[in-house]
Amino acid sequence: MAELEDLQQKMIRLRHKTREGEIFQSLGESIAELVGHLDLVPATSVILPKNDDTVLTYMQMHGQQLPDDDIPSENLSDESMITDDVLMAIAEQLANPVPKYRDNGAFVFLSDMIQKNLISEKQMSWLTDYFVSDEQLFGHIFERANDGIYRRSFSVLILSLLLFIQRTKKSFLTDKQMSKIINQVALYAILERDTRGFIGTNGWAHAFTHIGNVVAEIMMMPKLVRADKLFVLASMLAGYRELKQPLMMGETERLVEVVIYAANAHRLYCDYVLLTLKLWRKDLVTRQSIATEANWHQLYNRTRFFHAIILSGEQNVPKMIYDYVEQTKGYLT
Repeated sequence: MAELEDLQQKMIRLRHKTREGEIFQSLGESIAELVGHLDLVPATSVILPKNDDTVLTYMQMHGQQLPDDDIPSENLSDESMITDDVLMAIAEQLANPVPKYRDNGAFVFLSDMIQKNLISEKQMSWLTDYFVSDEQLFGHIFERANDGIYRRSFSVLILSLLLFIQRTKKSFLTDKQMSKIINQVALYAILERDTRGFIGTNGWAHAFTHIGNVVAEIMMMPKLVRADKLFVLASMLAGYRELKQPLMMGETERLVEVVIYAANAHRLYCDYVLLTLKLWRKDLVTRQSIATEANWHQLYNRTRFFHAIILSGEQNVPKMIYDYVEQTKGYLT
């Protein structure tokens, strides 16, 4: 899609400017300008995976046999490894709206397999390429809420898990792969507009909680340069700022956790977060009239963000941020 490719290139240029130190204060505004004009288009038909009971039975049977602890790499046998074909069939179930195949099935099974060292580094590498692809992260993303959310949201969730393994256990990703993850996650964070948490009988979508998870892993990655971390953090905040739908099921609190962690980690991020909050407060107090439902949702999302910072506790938040939010909370009611 030409629009997606254009946005990808513009974000890559902004990332380069961030790395070169050419942009800081206006980074959030520059990112927001890329998507502020976008309106969601009507939903189209979503191609969903079939309810694969064979795969579900496989996951249930083998899930019961998984060890309680990680298996050392030297103890792995070919028989204990999952085949590529089966792994892909399970991964595809993450796009299934039915929770017994997706959430309780594929996600739980893949999470156990990855964390217990039961898939190879090569498999984790191609899983990363699969979940970070345009098809997984951006399918139906310009449309009004539809079942495409499950593929996008759970791709991000598995990416966060793979990054956790990369950070804490074994380095299996190349620099090129990490660079693509930075680009794609940043773009996803500003494009996702489906704010639904728990959806009827289909269970959790929770895209913005999953965004918080993957951004948290990026912020904790020891070998990434600060400019790349700042770029992803700024993208997450810019995407939140532009939301025209409410976040009501704990997503804001998760994003605030990530922001506070970043602000405590380095003065660069702390300064940027404080700058962002000042710009948000300026939006709130200078807006002459709020005429639409979307405008009201934007206002209350930001209000909830400020309140979540206060509820985090003075002892947990950098003083300059906590003092600012505390001093301005009267404008947020």
